[in-house]
Amino acid sequence: MEKSRNKELVLITKRFPFFKTEAFLESEITVLAKFFDRITIFPYEVSGYCRKVPNNVVVDISFSECYKKKKSRAIKTLFSVEFIKAILDHKKLLKGAKDLNMLLKFISNTQAYKKFFKGKMELLQNADLVYTYWFNESTYAFLQLKETINFKASIISRAHRFDIYENLATTRSFWPYRKYCLDQVGALFSISEDGKEYLEANYGNHSNINVARLGVCDRDKIAMRSQNSEISIVSVSRIALMKRVDFIKAAIVQYAFEQPELKVKWTHFGDGQGWEELKNTQGIPKNLTLALKGNVKNEEIYAHYAECPVDLFVNLSSSEGIPVSIMEAISFGIPVVATKVGGTGEIVSNITGKLLGANPSLSEVVEAFHEVLGRNIPASQVKNFFDTYYNAAINYSSFSKELSKFNRTEKELQLS
Repeated sequence: MEKSRNKELVLITKRFPFFKTEAFLESEITVLAKFFDRITIFPYEVSGYCRKVPNNVVVDISFSECYKKKKSRAIKTLFSVEFIKAILDHKKLLKGAKDLNMLLKFISNTQAYKKFFKGKMELLQNADLVYTYWFNESTYAFLQLKETINFKASIISRAHRFDIYENLATTRSFWPYRKYCLDQVGALFSISEDGKEYLEANYGNHSNINVARLGVCDRDKIAMRSQNSEISIVSVSRIALMKRVDFIKAAIVQYAFEQPELKVKWTHFGDGQGWEELKNTQGIPKNLTLALKGNVKNEEIYAHYAECPVDLFVNLSSSEGIPVSIMEAISFGIPVVATKVGGTGEIVSNITGKLLGANPSLSEVVEAFHEVLGRNIPASQVKNFFDTYYNAAINYSSFSKELSKFNRTEKELQLS
C-alpha cells in the first residue's frame, strides 16, 4: 500500500489509548496509521494503563490536565455569555434541572476544548483533518473554533449510540446545537444505518451523513458445534438493567425445561449489579449447567469460541449501538438470537440467526432458540456475512481511504 504524503490527523478521544474503553479504536488506529504520516491523539482522561499505538502516532496528554478542572470551569461557565445564550437557544427543550445541568456541562466542556486548542493553532494549521471519535461537544467546539479562527484542517466525526439517540432511558433528552453541527461538519460517519436514518428523520437529510461500520478482527477460527444431545449457549455483556441478562437466564431455563433430553450449558461472560442473583441455582432444571465466568479479558472469550462448542449466542438488550459482542460471535460463525434495538438488526437476520422485536415475551425468545438451533445454520454462512460487513481489516481500510481524501482546503469528502 502506498502511504499518503503530508497527511496529518488530529484525533480527539475520551480516553483512548488509556483505560480499556473505546475498544474499536485499537483495531482502527493500526489501519489509520497506514494512511497518515502523523496522527496526534488528545484524550480528555488518562490513566496508568496505556495501549500500544503505531510508531507514527503521538499521544498528547496535555489537554487532559486542562479538562479535569471540571468544577472550577463549570462555575465560570455558569455566569458566562455562552451559557446564557445556550439557555435561550434551547429554552423549548429544557424540561428541568437535569437538562439545565447537562447543558452547563456541554458548554463548559466546549469551553475547555476551545481554550486549549486556541493555543494549538500551529498544529491545526498543519493538520489536514480533525477527527472527533464522538459526535459531542468536542465536535461543536472545533466547528466553533473554525468559524472564529478559520484554520485549514477539515472536521469530521463518528457517531455511535449515546451520541446519536435522544430522550431514551439511557441517553440524554437532547443534544445541544445538533442541527448546527450536522450542517457544519465536513462529514459525519454513523456506525449504523439505523443511526443515519435516526439523524435524518429528526434533523433532515444531510448529504454529509455517511455509514462507516465498525468491525472486529478475524481470528481465522470457526467455533465447533456440540455433539450428540448437548447444546451450548453463550452471552456476553455487563450485568445492567438495559442488558436484561436475567431475561436471558429465564429464557434458557425455560428452554432447558422444554428439552429434558438435552444437556444444556449456558456460559456468560461479564459481571455487574445483579451478579449474586444470576448465580442463584434455585429452580434450575437438572439438565442445565450454569458457567458464569464474570469479567474476563476478551482473549479468554475468543479462546472459548475457538476451543469449546458454541451453538448459539444470545443478546436481549433493550438498547444498543452496534454490539461488539455480536460481531465477535459471528466472526466465529456462531448464529445469534437478539432483539431489534439500535443497529442490532443490521447484524442479525435470517442469514445469521433470528431477530426478535425490541420487547419480546419469554415464549417468543424460547421459540427463537428452538427455531435457530433447529435450522442448524451453517457456520460458513454466518462467517461470510461477517466478512462482508464487519471485518475490521476491510471496514477500517475503507474508512481510512475516505478520510485520506481530505486536504487542507476541502470542507467535505470528495467521494470517488
